[in-house]
Amino acid sequence: MLTRRLATSAVLVAAVLLLTPSAACAQAMPGDLPPKINKAIDNGVVWLKGRQIKNGAEKDSWGTGNNPLYPGGAGPAHPLYIGITAFALYTLLECDVDPEDPVIVSGLDYIRRNIDSSFNAGGIGAGGGKMQCMCYECGVLIMMFESLYDARWEKLVRAAKKDPKKEKKPPTKLEPGDETLVKGAISFLAATQSRTGGWRYGPPAFPSPLGVDQDTSSTQIALLGLVSAVRMGMAVDPKVFHSAVITTLENQAKDGPAAKPKPPEGGGGTMVQATDKCRGWAYTPNAGDSKDQQVSGGMTASGVCSLIIIKSQLTGNPLFNKDLQARVDKAIFDGLAWIDANWTVTSNPGGHRSHYYYLYGLERVGILGNIQLIGANAWYVQGAQHLVGAQKGDGHWDSGTELEPKDVLDSCFALLFLKKATMPVGVTLTR
Repeated sequence: MLTRRLATSAVLVAAVLLLTPSAACAQAMPGDLPPKINKAIDNGVVWLKGRQIKNGAEKDSWGTGNNPLYPGGAGPAHPLYIGITAFALYTLLECDVDPEDPVIVSGLDYIRRNIDSSFNAGGIGAGGGKMQCMCYECGVLIMMFESLYDARWEKLVRAAKKDPKKEKKPPTKLEPGDETLVKGAISFLAATQSRTGGWRYGPPAFPSPLGVDQDTSSTQIALLGLVSAVRMGMAVDPKVFHSAVITTLENQAKDGPAAKPKPPEGGGGTMVQATDKCRGWAYTPNAGDSKDQQVSGGMTASGVCSLIIIKSQLTGNPLFNKDLQARVDKAIFDGLAWIDANWTVTSNPGGHRSHYYYLYGLERVGILGNIQLIGANAWYVQGAQHLVGAQKGDGHWDSGTELEPKDVLDSCFALLFLKKATMPVGVTLTR
């Protein structure tokens, strides 16, 4: 089952992904699983489309959540109407919803009429004028626009009775208003990168909670957006990626137990070797809330993904010297070793929330690295089996571990996992 995004990747990615022998040795998918996956996706799409708000001030959005930044009176988080709506639209587009579908059109209209295109520190209050995007939202917004324009191109190709997989995609040409938004989001991300190279929620719009100016999750979402911008032909300073690689390496656990790889069923090699150290990432490893300093599966997947993206953008750049390349490769494989050693799909290992965000992280790791097995674990088969079984009767997902709007976020994470929606980045991993 190829997603629309994977179908187009052959013409967008020049390099072939070369991995250890484990990539060719994946657990066979049970014969009854593919139709269950397709049904789960179809039902999830129907639910997510129906979840769009139809009336009131939030009409055409997917709402937001009144989530406290942290317990203990830190105050409500920035309202994420723009980001939640962009993420829902991104998910629907990745699930092959027609870009001219009324739900897509009205959702885009909500963003365009409510977003503060100046991308400055003002106007962040919902209902109080234009809404300011934060780092999470800027990353997702760029990803959504890439998906939108890819979907429009593929629709035109199919209308001409041609196969998008066999056609060369021309450079993306954004409409002027959309180009302004994408460029504004890129500039905002460049301006809000911390002095050490990561991202948080989006200073200077409001102070960083508990004095922490970067976290592993925000950094990864920013990088996902920036690599989407590069694919659309937008200029992103390589120094942004270079600064990000330093902080991502520094935020990984400094040491860990030796890996104990298990041979995959059916034989073959493994991505995890006995020489690897099980070293993961925490959300905010050096400061902040004690729970956020714990290494977890979701954050380790985020750290691995960030390094693969950075590697794709810096390879061949003088900034990415041999020593730095070696550190990045070791960090990636040590991160995979941590995931293997703590393997599960039924919870976020080591984490106190965000189960399905972790599963979406496994999807990003698998697609960005062209990995079918993490250690001896068939990440897609096992994750899909869990998600198919966990879907609610009306088509949505809710793990009970996500921030609000948890039904929207968990359903998006589940659909993106099942669709294998992440775009490969053309990285070559060798052992």
